[in-house]
Amino acid sequence: MPMSIRHAAVAARLLAAALMLPAFGGAARAEAASVRIGLQYGLVYLPVMIAQSEGLFDKRAKEAGLDGLTVTLTRFSGSTAMNDALLSDSVELGTLGSAGALIAWDKTRGSQQIKSLTALSSVVYTLFTGKPGVAALKDFTFGDKIAVPAFNSPQAILLRVAAAQQLGGSAKADALMVSLPHPDATAAMRAGQGIAGYFATPPFTQVLQADPKIRTVMTSTGLIGSGDITAATLNAKQGFVDANPKVAQAIRAGMEDAVALIRSDPKRAASIYLASEQVQIDRAQGETILTDGSIVYDVAPKGMVNLAKAMATQGFLRKVPGDWQEIFFPGLEGRDGS
Repeated sequence: MPMSIRHAAVAARLLAAALMLPAFGGAARAEAASVRIGLQYGLVYLPVMIAQSEGLFDKRAKEAGLDGLTVTLTRFSGSTAMNDALLSDSVELGTLGSAGALIAWDKTRGSQQIKSLTALSSVVYTLFTGKPGVAALKDFTFGDKIAVPAFNSPQAILLRVAAAQQLGGSAKADALMVSLPHPDATAAMRAGQGIAGYFATPPFTQVLQADPKIRTVMTSTGLIGSGDITAATLNAKQGFVDANPKVAQAIRAGMEDAVALIRSDPKRAASIYLASEQVQIDRAQGETILTDGSIVYDVAPKGMVNLAKAMATQGFLRKVPGDWQEIFFPGLEGRDGS
């Protein structure tokens, strides 16, 4: 082939390839085909269980044009393990208690940046005792122990706030606190052994309220200027949400559907919970807990900025968010959050 003809043929092929590039370059990059959600144990995380059990993630994914999206749940015990899983990309999304979510947001600012996609639930925390003569926080004495799930948990934060308000210093709470998982603390309270108090959340609140030997010392209402306080959120890295906006929106919509189901059909929601976790309550008790107002399920947060202020005062946060939207991904605009 003459050189001029060969050059012309090559030029034609290069031109054809160049003309095709915009078509390929303009095509949307495929979003994730599978999502792993880390799930902790507890009734405060119920919307995640509901959304998975009822196929709500799948439904919303299909509506977003994400046919075939696979969502799997992996169980974790504690915020530390859950946070490590998020940072190591062992999961794409993970449930955290509100204090854990704030700490993760604060520690990852400017780097891997973990934020909340939705809130899950809010609760009133209740301090119980079985010790005779204890009617207020000031009645606990040297050697008494109050159980909290972790020393950086909302219960621990709130107990320090109460100690500052009622005992003249938050450090006085530290001398009282011991870390125990919820089931262990509940068992110890009912047996009258090992601890003098326990800062509880549902369903353990209802278990203890039914025991005539145990009484309420105080609740969290008003301690940080708000009533219910968000107990749990669903979280992800900024990079995952930026790369998978439709997936994130489908997950968020599935969570909203789950909250709506809990409100409209608490009997069904209680059945799903009891099938998901081994707890010492029956279906009727589960339904009561879901309707007695002790847990409010909502994707919008409650009291998280005030909780962050208390945590910063106690040295757990370097920065207090200016508003709740700063710690949540876009998508909840217009909601009544705090």
